[in-house]
Amino acid sequence: MARTSTSLRPVSRPAPDYTDPAYWQGTIKMSLSKFFVLSVLHHRPMHGYEIVQAVEKTTNGCCSPTEGTVYPMLNEFEAGGYLSSKREVVQGRERKIYGLTDKGREAFQTAVAAWLEATDCILAGKATADALQHSQRRARSP
Repeated sequence: MARTSTSLRPVSRPAPDYTDPAYWQGTIKMSLSKFFVLSVLHHRPMHGYEIVQAVEKTTNGCCSPTEGTVYPMLNEFEAGGYLSSKREVVQGRERKIYGLTDKGREAFQTAVAAWLEATDCILAGKATADALQHSQRRARSP
């Protein structure tokens, strides 16, 4: 039997517009969602919809994950041993309540340290860019 080869062509996607604040806001929100889920669960156990509301409230709407993104995240955290869950009746409905395990608390502390380090780098980068911009303005002034 003769073998035929078919070439697969890569699907062309338009490049993101890196000047669009929506691109960066979406990227940041996606990255921070896991952090803020761990953060609200660090305070107390909650059910899924309550987690969504708590993250939105905690971040003043900056990070507002949907239930469609939170439940897969919760499943991933639980499978990794970062969360445990139990079923409880809340307001007449059976809900799955999630709580951090010791491993989850450690993950949250690790995440806090990582985000603080990233924040320091961002602030240092902004300070450097501001200083450069200021010196360039002074150089152009008569």
